[in-house]
Amino acid sequence: MKPRAELPVVALAMIALAMLMTWPLAGHLGTALPSDLADPLLNTFTLAWDADRFAHGLKGLWDAPFFFPQHDTLAFSEHLLGIAVFTTPVQWATGNAVLAYNLAFLASYALAGFCAYLLARGLWGSRTAAWVAGLAFAAAPHRAMHVSHLQVLMSGWLPLGLWALHRYFASRSRAALAVFAVSFVLLALSCSYLMFYGALPIVLVILVEVSRRTGRGDTRVPSGRRRLGIGGELVSTGVGILLVLAPVAAAYLRVRAATGLRRGLGEMTLFSAQVSDFWRIPAGLRIWADVLPAGLPERMLFPGLIVVLLAVGALVGEGVTARRRTSDGRGWIVALYGGVLALSVWLAFGPRLPGLYGWLAADLPGFDALRVPSRFIVVATLALALLAGRGAAWIAEHLPRMAALTFTALVAAVVIGEGYAGPVLLAPFDARQSGREALNAWLRAAPAGGLLELPVAGPDFAPFTTTYQFNTLLHGHPVVNGYSGTGYGLQDFLADHASPLVRLSEVPDALRGLRQLGVRYLVLHRSLYERRLKWSAEPLVDAVDVEVGQIASRVRFGDTIAWRLFDLEPAKPNPADSFASLHFSHFSASASHASGDARMAFDGDLDSRWSTGGPQRGDEWFALTFTRDIDVGRLVFRTTRFGHAERPHHLAVESEAVDGSRRILFDGSIVPQMMTGIAAGTSSATVMLPPNSSRVLRLRQTGHGGRIAWSIAELSVQRRF
Repeated sequence: MKPRAELPVVALAMIALAMLMTWPLAGHLGTALPSDLADPLLNTFTLAWDADRFAHGLKGLWDAPFFFPQHDTLAFSEHLLGIAVFTTPVQWATGNAVLAYNLAFLASYALAGFCAYLLARGLWGSRTAAWVAGLAFAAAPHRAMHVSHLQVLMSGWLPLGLWALHRYFASRSRAALAVFAVSFVLLALSCSYLMFYGALPIVLVILVEVSRRTGRGDTRVPSGRRRLGIGGELVSTGVGILLVLAPVAAAYLRVRAATGLRRGLGEMTLFSAQVSDFWRIPAGLRIWADVLPAGLPERMLFPGLIVVLLAVGALVGEGVTARRRTSDGRGWIVALYGGVLALSVWLAFGPRLPGLYGWLAADLPGFDALRVPSRFIVVATLALALLAGRGAAWIAEHLPRMAALTFTALVAAVVIGEGYAGPVLLAPFDARQSGREALNAWLRAAPAGGLLELPVAGPDFAPFTTTYQFNTLLHGHPVVNGYSGTGYGLQDFLADHASPLVRLSEVPDALRGLRQLGVRYLVLHRSLYERRLKWSAEPLVDAVDVEVGQIASRVRFGDTIAWRLFDLEPAKPNPADSFASLHFSHFSASASHASGDARMAFDGDLDSRWSTGGPQRGDEWFALTFTRDIDVGRLVFRTTRFGHAERPHHLAVESEAVDGSRRILFDGSIVPQMMTGIAAGTSSATVMLPPNSSRVLRLRQTGHGGRIAWSIAELSVQRRF
């Protein structure tokens, strides 16, 4: 191969490989998504949303139109800006978000192979090594496991950054250092996991390269330009990278502060590797399907047999050449990437192996938001591919030319065969959403406001959830519904078996709660609702239609009904009021049921609670007796994220003064207050009370709740002053 033709030929070969590994996607680029309509459609939406925001100078980027009325919702999962910079022109030119996603999906395979080829070519100086490494990284078995995770597949920036970093140390080229910086920024903006996990080989390369040159006294840049030295240039590059990533980090920190998002060690352990996972395969891996067992999600870590054997060959070959003193001086590279392989495998075990991972999760900012240590398999696969390339080259060097070519071709075929899991499953999806064009047109012409679409899926994903989310791009209204790496309490509440939209008697209260949050539109997909819930939608339709004081208009589109709700301003507290929580020592608690457990409502533990222990029948009460007259300004009911079912169906708060006179301070449903608290992320309901002087405060449950009990997990009693 002529040197000038080498990289174009490699690029074309990697594109062909991408089409092979993802076949038959190439024939359906604009009409179907690989795998399913969960993460792929979420990422399709995200790329299209990014493209829309690029057209507006990134204004409002983080407030993506789902999980209304939450803010910074784009930062609830991967923002994909590092991919969107390339797909945005496609989105603008064609308006087809599915096409833009699929081109990025194909490019992820080609980019991984091309950049791994480039890195191996630079490290080993051998085309055989480069071909084997490039194919091994692009066709690695773990890619079949992550076929729905575009962000994880977009790992090609890592070998490109490492190639540029090695080139910088070899030539002191600032251009190479700039390529490294851009590559790392694109890696970080494509996948937060790869930003953290990819830092491992980068740090090791810097440490090894600097130590080698320090030993030779070679640490300064060439004369003729400002003499910062290697350390100065690396530090300035690192600062530049941090400045670019700082606005993104700020958005995720805001979400972290608002939601408390952290992954516990238990969740990390669940997605950590076990020894047996390294011979478990993704379902559909052709060659090994009848030999090795399939693994659990995120833990199908079989790397392929041929690359392991060739990597061992690299280590053996280096040992042989070292003993014979015929080494080509690249032994330190074998040791370096052998170390990368060992460390990445160790870290893939996460908290299962005490030490390094636990330390990183505790002390490295942001690391505790990552719940899947087994994704270190991406870094391990790159190191393994590079060592396999070295091993293949070492073997080929000891063969006649034609035998070497035959050997390389056979290795390439086996590498591709071990990683092939085709044909890829396709999920048809219409990017124009022609089936709901009339509904979307009506919404586009309607005034701004939030939207809730029914049925609601909640924490259990259903394809219609991502479809709702995608349609926000077509009609322009934010939806309460949504799907991301982080759930949303309000959606879960509305999807629960005890949702106020399921308890028909609470539909008026649910509508009032939605209106207080700024939801202006309610859309019911009747046939979908009936398939999901297994009962008729008619009772719900009737319950909504009779709310003449809350429903402004009603439009029907086939089996879909859309209601426009009257606007309702949220209640605003009196700014002159101040509140302070009363300690349990200032009152005693009693109850109609399980009175001895009443203290559990004040023990600070959401997992313990007072409960009636049986169905709500309308005669339950919970009383607070104060040591003196108190102006109780508000009551705050707190519970767990999924503890809202045991709410009172109708609550009356009665004040009794020291002279025995009684007064009703609140009489109604607390569903609107619950919805406001859940939307704010507090899982609480705040009941405001008018000024009073209470010696006894009695909470009466006067409704009927089927078979569900009334319970109080935590109650904060706050006096007004």
